[in-house]
Amino acid sequence: MTASYLRIRNLSKRFGDFTALDNVSIDIHKGEFVCFLGPSGCGKTTLLRAISGLDIQTHGTVEQDGRDISALPPAQRDFGIVFQSYALFQNLTVARNIAYGLENRRQTKTAIQQRVKDLLALINLPDSGRKYPSQLSGGQQQRVALARALAISPGLLLLDEPLSALDAKVRVYLRDEIKTLQRRLGITTIMITHDQEEAISMADRIVVMRDGRIEQIGTPLEIYHQPASLFVAEFIGAMNLLPATLVRQGEIQLGQARLACKVDNFTLGAAVHAAVRPEDVVCTGRTNGHANSFQAEVQDLEFMGPFFWLSLGGGELGEHRLRAQVSSQRARELGLRPRDSMHLHIPAEHIRLFAKGYPYG
Repeated sequence: MTASYLRIRNLSKRFGDFTALDNVSIDIHKGEFVCFLGPSGCGKTTLLRAISGLDIQTHGTVEQDGRDISALPPAQRDFGIVFQSYALFQNLTVARNIAYGLENRRQTKTAIQQRVKDLLALINLPDSGRKYPSQLSGGQQQRVALARALAISPGLLLLDEPLSALDAKVRVYLRDEIKTLQRRLGITTIMITHDQEEAISMADRIVVMRDGRIEQIGTPLEIYHQPASLFVAEFIGAMNLLPATLVRQGEIQLGQARLACKVDNFTLGAAVHAAVRPEDVVCTGRTNGHANSFQAEVQDLEFMGPFFWLSLGGGELGEHRLRAQVSSQRARELGLRPRDSMHLHIPAEHIRLFAKGYPYG
């Protein structure tokens, strides 16, 4: 990677006695698409507002392209922003909305008209310049908001939950469009979201936040397959968290089953959480042909189209409950039915251990 384009150091923000950001440091590289992800109140919006200058931090610095912008007002920072609520001027046409920032910069009429035309083509609304926002769908309005943010050719694009007000089908379509556009333009982009699927599908890297702090920074694959904490493991995707005991080096006991797995920094006899993704639970059928296998009962099946959710318990699991995700084709091959007894296999490399504790180990 090249040198940091956006360099955030020791950023804190307090509102009275409440700490919204607590000593946050991040490096974002030129052309990256980074998502700030976390539950409501985790600090992601406060961080975005500090970067934009809409809400100046209490302590810490923000540098953009080698320039210290920590104390600058928004108008003196190099960014475009798109909000959840579109924030379009309803009394202006689509073309005038897109041209707004260019007009404020006193560009020539000819240059503005050409730029607006190019941007309308870029967002696939070439014939909508004369329409008003109220004549467009929600997804189309958000594309106009995106074009308005890009009109001034900013060095940084900030997306403040831009898809959360849209219905599911439009949201999926628009997230693909935004990512494609970002790649084509090569613009450094930060998006905040509470939707893990959006973050995983769009981001080059994800910043997972909790209580004003960063829990983990990594690629979607790293965040999903190598969660750094129990909070990240639970927050990103579906996860089984099963109480287990370390019975010897490299082996845990889960109910009556003993499973091999990687063990780091735990002592013998330690009570742990064993974290297993549902798709990593392999249904081997009614014979035990694998290591790391155990027997359990299918207690419920939920048909989801391309796959089934299985609720498993009993057998060697005892009172523990395990969810598995099985493709519809595999479910048909096994002839799965409630109360079936079967063997399950969890590869050792797909079991991660976390210390037991409240609330997140």
